[in-house]
Amino acid sequence: MVSIFYKYLSTGISFSGLSFEYLIAPSTVRAIVKDCCDKIWERLQPVYMGSDKMNEEDWINIGDKFYDRTNFPNVIGAVDGKHVRVVKPDNSGSKYFN
Repeated sequence: MVSIFYKYLSTGISFSGLSFEYLIAPSTVRAIVKDCCDKIWERLQPVYMGSDKMNEEDWINIGDKFYDRTNFPNVIGAVDGKHVRVVKPDNSGSKYFN
């Protein structure tokens, strides 16, 4: 059922939409997506976020730089491919053109 996980990530379709498309319960879709995310986290977390890789100060610096570039507080990164509608700040001109 990895196709459900990929479809969710690539399209942003809701769990109820996926449940209708695949003829399974929304709670099952939710469990599949959560399980896939957990498995990916288990495999990649030690490689990219191991305790010897970065300390708290590094994360704070990354968060500060991300805020300076995007104006999103308390965020350390973003994954490309998921469209999120954002209302541009007043008087920002074309800086936030989508």
